[in-house]
Amino acid sequence: MSSSKVRLNDVQNDPQQYASADNITGYHAGAFARLQLLGLLFQPEAILSTSGGNVEVKDDPNSTMVRVEKFKFDRLDVPLLVGFNFLRVARVQAGPVASMLLTARQEGRTVKDYYDNSDWGYQAGLGVDIGALTVDVRYERINRDFTNTSQQTDGKVRNEQFLVSLGLKLIK
Repeated sequence: MSSSKVRLNDVQNDPQQYASADNITGYHAGAFARLQLLGLLFQPEAILSTSGGNVEVKDDPNSTMVRVEKFKFDRLDVPLLVGFNFLRVARVQAGPVASMLLTARQEGRTVKDYYDNSDWGYQAGLGVDIGALTVDVRYERINRDFTNTSQQTDGKVRNEQFLVSLGLKLIK
């Protein structure tokens, strides 16, 4: 399960004014490998993830009329985490995330063509292992550029997400 929000920054040539509004709830599913080497934990992953957010939009900077638009992204994320184990149960980990955009929608319209297909971000978090079960809580941030050549608009989208994961280790 995840909770994410979107922030639009450095928007050029667009009369609309964007402000952050509410988070949306998403999901993620994937696989991981966990390797121990010289006291360090290495954990590559492959995760299908949904994220996005609700963004307040004003069509005119002088107006008080505000509407909320929903952004939704489906991605394939590949975190490469490094960390430490504590007491054989808890761990702390962080690292870069390669993110490939699979779909992008704004208010139900497909807008994937306006976004970079791949970007980098980072994750950081804590985890606990109880037998074969593993639980993680992480923060993730991915920045993505967008360009709409027909409207001559561009800018940056910052997608922030809190992730709570429950997993099952197949090999201990």
